[in-house]
Amino acid sequence: MNGIITWTKRLMLTTTILVLIATNVLTLTSTAFNAAISGLMGTTFGIQTVSDVLRNKVDAKNRAITNRKLATRKFGTKVTARTKKLVATTLAEIPGQAIPLLGIPILLAATAYEIKLACENLDDLDQLYLDMGMADETSNDVMHSVCHPTMPEAGRVWDGVVEKSGEWWGELVEAV
Repeated sequence: MNGIITWTKRLMLTTTILVLIATNVLTLTSTAFNAAISGLMGTTFGIQTVSDVLRNKVDAKNRAITNRKLATRKFGTKVTARTKKLVATTLAEIPGQAIPLLGIPILLAATAYEIKLACENLDDLDQLYLDMGMADETSNDVMHSVCHPTMPEAGRVWDGVVEKSGEWWGELVEAV
């Protein structure tokens, strides 16, 4: 009887050692087995394994990438829509700018509109930087110079046109 107990002990010890070696090898070589053992240990014992930590890091990075993609798509959509408006406005103002006297206010209004759109582009770019975690990338000097320029008055522009018209006429006569 002692022989059977000794033989059973040896068999159980050998089986335990072989199972431990097999699980160690599988844990190191098989991602699925490692994840299953990690999940089992985490659920059973309530401990956080290396696999769980790595999975959480990957999930956090994936969420950050998704958020950045959404921010970039939102920025791109706004800039695209604004650019379409700008091109349509620029094309529409061409005939009006050719009209003497009325062309100057149209030119100034169109320029003010283009400056407004450029300022909105910078605001959206600043928001994109913020969404990407890059705060304060657009300097206040740039924002001020683009969004608040000094616009000339229509009368001063017309005076400049009248003043230069003699020169233009002379150049035209010489060219013909």
